Amino acid sequence: MTMAERDRQFDVLSDRLADLHRADGPADTSDVITAVTGPVGVGKTALLQSLARRCAETGVAYLGASASRSERTVPLEVIRQLVRRATWDETDRERVGRLLDRAVLRWGETTDEEALAPLTAALGGELLDLATRTPTLIAVDDVQHADVPSLRCLDHLARRVTGLPVLIVLTEAPRTRAWHPTAYAELLQPARLHRIRLPLLSADGTFRILADRLGVPAARRVADEAYRISGGNPLLVHALADDHPTGADAPVPGEAFREAVLSCLYRCELLVLKTARVLAVTEEPLHGPLLPHLLDLPTEPNLSAVDPSTSAGLVTADGLRHPAVRRAVLDGMTVEERARLHRAAAQLLHDDGAPPTRVAPHLLTTDELTEPWMAQTLLDAGEQALTDGDVDTARRYLRRANRDCPDECLRARIRSALARAEWRLDPQAAVPHLNGVATAVRAGHLGSRQAAGPIQYLLWHGQPDRAVELIHHLGERADSLDTHTAVDLMIIRGWTATLYPGAPVDAPGWPIPTRDPLALARVRHRLRGVLLLRTVLERGDLDALEDAERTLATLSLDDEPSMWSAVCAVIAMIYADRLDLADEWCDRLDRIASARRHRTPRALLTAVAATVAGRRGDLHRARELSDSALNRLSPKGWGVAIGAPLAVRLWTLTRLEEWEEAAACLRTPVPPALFETPFGLHYLHARGLHAIAAGSPEAALADFQLCGQLMTSWRLDLAPLVPWRTESARALLQLGRRQQAEKLVREELDRLRPTDLRWRGIALRVLGTASEGPDRIRYLRGAVRLLRQCGARVELAHALGDLGQAQQQAGDLRQARSTSRAARDLAEDCGIPALRPAVAAGRTAAADPDADTGLLLTGLSDAESRVAALAAQGHTNREIAERMFLTVSAIEQRLTRIYRKLDVHSRSELAARLRFDR
Repeated sequence: MTMAERDRQFDVLSDRLADLHRADGPADTSDVITAVTGPVGVGKTALLQSLARRCAETGVAYLGASASRSERTVPLEVIRQLVRRATWDETDRERVGRLLDRAVLRWGETTDEEALAPLTAALGGELLDLATRTPTLIAVDDVQHADVPSLRCLDHLARRVTGLPVLIVLTEAPRTRAWHPTAYAELLQPARLHRIRLPLLSADGTFRILADRLGVPAARRVADEAYRISGGNPLLVHALADDHPTGADAPVPGEAFREAVLSCLYRCELLVLKTARVLAVTEEPLHGPLLPHLLDLPTEPNLSAVDPSTSAGLVTADGLRHPAVRRAVLDGMTVEERARLHRAAAQLLHDDGAPPTRVAPHLLTTDELTEPWMAQTLLDAGEQALTDGDVDTARRYLRRANRDCPDECLRARIRSALARAEWRLDPQAAVPHLNGVATAVRAGHLGSRQAAGPIQYLLWHGQPDRAVELIHHLGERADSLDTHTAVDLMIIRGWTATLYPGAPVDAPGWPIPTRDPLALARVRHRLRGVLLLRTVLERGDLDALEDAERTLATLSLDDEPSMWSAVCAVIAMIYADRLDLADEWCDRLDRIASARRHRTPRALLTAVAATVAGRRGDLHRARELSDSALNRLSPKGWGVAIGAPLAVRLWTLTRLEEWEEAAACLRTPVPPALFETPFGLHYLHARGLHAIAAGSPEAALADFQLCGQLMTSWRLDLAPLVPWRTESARALLQLGRRQQAEKLVREELDRLRPTDLRWRGIALRVLGTASEGPDRIRYLRGAVRLLRQCGARVELAHALGDLGQAQQQAGDLRQARSTSRAARDLAEDCGIPALRPAVAAGRTAAADPDADTGLLLTGLSDAESRVAALAAQGHTNREIAERMFLTVSAIEQRLTRIYRKLDVHSRSELAARLRFDR
């Protein structure tokens, strides 16, 4: 073992060894005993071994022995080891052996030291005779564990070697109490003792050992942390070096470190070992109130004796030195030992009135929750951990309480809290607890406060009927004078009406605290996000938007209900078309939700951010964010809210013309209750737009009309939610029903508010597509102006393309080229693969042969029009596939659909059909 910071101590021992060869005897004849003192593991044994090698080099006889705790009661064991190393002839060895055997028998028969004194003197005399023959070093390692007869013999020898070439070197570790105080004190009399102290290493000494073991570069990286972990104990430093992985930037305590810690503790006094175990379990400071009561000792221990010197540096005033030391101590205990200490600690803390958060960790390892207070303590600690944002800890407490709680009412409250905890990390994990909570509500075991969260989870998972049933049950059972219950019910009903606008949440005879201003203020506070969302949708004014900003600025966001209110406020900003503010708040809220571990709101926030990116025209970012949102939760975990990220993803993939992925998106299963929520409206909208692009206007029209029916029945017929009239007009135009399309668009324009710039611009573009002559250009110019003003870049790019086509048909070729170039540049910036102007049903396209791939043919989607034009020009299927970045089989499938839609059977007929259309 590498020795560091031990040179001075070894030089002192070497000088004393050299004095044995002086002609006039040792220089100092008073201190014939040298005691090397230091904590366990600091290198005392290594120092003795080096001294033994020096004896061999200088011709000094070496008699060595090592004491141990397990042999304390074996008489004369240390003396027997010394005699075994003596260079006697066979006669002397047999004589001394018989003397030893007789002494051992006598010490076993009686404890009268006066009667045993002759035997002690005889053995001491034999050692003295041996030592006087040649310069001799007598060394005993760990003398604090030596047996009493051996201590007596060594004392006899020490009193007679003054002036003789004999040096006695003893090593000892500081102890909490001496094994045999009288014999030990007589041997180590200060008058004849020279003490050498071996302290724990300094930071520099730790570095030197690590540099020798690992190299200087690695030692520089890990030395400081290694010193904090080991406290300068050389044995632990070497163990850290043994565990160190190549190239690591920090120590990695492993198996060698664990064994070194346990070795140190087993070699320390029993009080130190038991103290370390209690500290490992309780994680309290050394002089905390629990330690004296938990130490399983027959008498009151003197804990002041436990310090870094007696504990090998493992125990400090703050407890165990490092978490790695704690893990090692726990690994050295049996499961039963840990459970016993934890249970005892929990009982003591509970009796002293400690808060549940201090008691609960000790209850996790108990076999059974036999006391009534135990499950309640775990519930209280779990709810506090939820408030603090420590979801993992809350789940551990609540799962433990749920497993053994015998009381039905308390168990219902535990399951409600457990559902909230599981919800934070994965909404699907809360589902197994919802049935039990629902049963508890019906049985009257839970009130509105505990049932609020699980009812919202039922709504999230597409079970509005069960949620409404529980709401009605709570309302029927509520006392009209119970203001708190009435407030809770109003909040639950508000969230239910927001998520399921058609749900029958109202019932006659419910308590409504209309006369209590404090209760109403609490309702408004908890429903701030919901009220803002409804206000923006219904009024769309700037005052509501200012309220949204003010709400976000004042929300604490520490709990999940506040986070949901914040999400609603951001959605209100999107509906008000303030995408810059919405994007900024999405980033802020995402950081807060990540820090607080609000996983479910964070997933929905990512979907909201994807919506913002899509509306701002950043299609690739919208796709990345929607993918990220869907990956944050499982499909079942998303519940009905899956409509939000799925709608954004489907809309984005449709715009990017990634048809196979879009089709896969449509195959994602969604709960039937999705179409009873606003999330379903957005999903229907995206599905309808995909159907239009895929050449299925009938399916698109059905989706848009379903949106209209739902929004009308919910009294939410507002274009910022879904502009179903405008989108229905698109489908009608593709079906050739121009007059119906124009009527719907004009109806939409009449209903729009002055602040609805985006939706007015989109409607004007569709109206321009349905119009002819000068009106077409006028409408399209109005659409371009409004869409540019509100920043709707994707729709603006398409409107510019339509305007360029209209200008070209009107003969304004110069302006058409400029407009079309602006459309292409904007489309490229947005990530749109290819921009082609829409053509109304029955209208002919431009005659420019180079524009064949930019035509939209009646009854064909954008992609099908491109395939038809390229095929008519004579390109092979492989050439078309390479040009459109598709597979050959995909082109073949599209050609099959094109032939069927246009009623042609060959490429020549297709070319003739296209020439006829022109």
